[in-house]
Amino acid sequence: MFKDEPYGDHRNPELPWGYWLTVNDEASPPLLDEQGNGWSSVREYLWIDRLGMASGSRHDQERALEVLLSVLVAIDRQVISIEEKVIDLFADSWHLARQFFGLWLQGQGLTTSGLSGGLTSEGKAVLKMLASTRSRGAAPIPVGLPVFKTLNGPDLGEDPAMREAIMEQCDTFVAKLPCRFVRKDVAGRPAITLTGPPSGDNVPLARTLWSLSFPHGHERDRFYRWLVDRIDRWEDWSGRARMDGAQALSEHLLRLSFASEARTSD
Repeated sequence: MFKDEPYGDHRNPELPWGYWLTVNDEASPPLLDEQGNGWSSVREYLWIDRLGMASGSRHDQERALEVLLSVLVAIDRQVISIEEKVIDLFADSWHLARQFFGLWLQGQGLTTSGLSGGLTSEGKAVLKMLASTRSRGAAPIPVGLPVFKTLNGPDLGEDPAMREAIMEQCDTFVAKLPCRFVRKDVAGRPAITLTGPPSGDNVPLARTLWSLSFPHGHERDRFYRWLVDRIDRWEDWSGRARMDGAQALSEHLLRLSFASEARTSD
């Protein structure tokens, strides 16, 4: 029903995907679609009914939906080049990224042109739903943060007052994240550190996993803005630092920073 019609013609594109499901407290599963079929969650409804995927295990389904959410967020930001997406999200596999995942997203009607286009109205609605229904243990993915858009903000090197105001907004927002990049001074130099989640049995302590210092504050803040534009990747990057070490993360970020300058088209 409605699958061959534009999403906005019969759905409210401002609401999360699946908002039309109804709850039946006396039934199991409790969510009912417009055909009367029951679903245990809106994520299961998307996975099986809309995307046509096999049910499989819930663990595999959730992992796949987390990948889908990460890709949709990266596309929606529109400040991340396709080359950077392939390196960071698909481990350098252009075949997997462009010839499978990108075409699959476009074929599903969630993007306008593979990985390089924008999200359709339904793609944005799916993003909102997935970001709003993550498990309690998953780190939150911020959605709709225009102040963090590199292309829309002021030149942070020319207006120190505006730069500091924006940086304070960033600092306030990320303070509640379990894995977070933080601006601070280290040995009298402006720096950015990556703090991991608390660990330890008796007295859990958060520890610094990675750090980088800069000669000038505005250079540090420019890189911090680059990091904040990719805030949905912080948990994955902190895992890389924990498993492979700080140097491995530095090399990965260096590759991404060069890739972000690329103008490769899909």
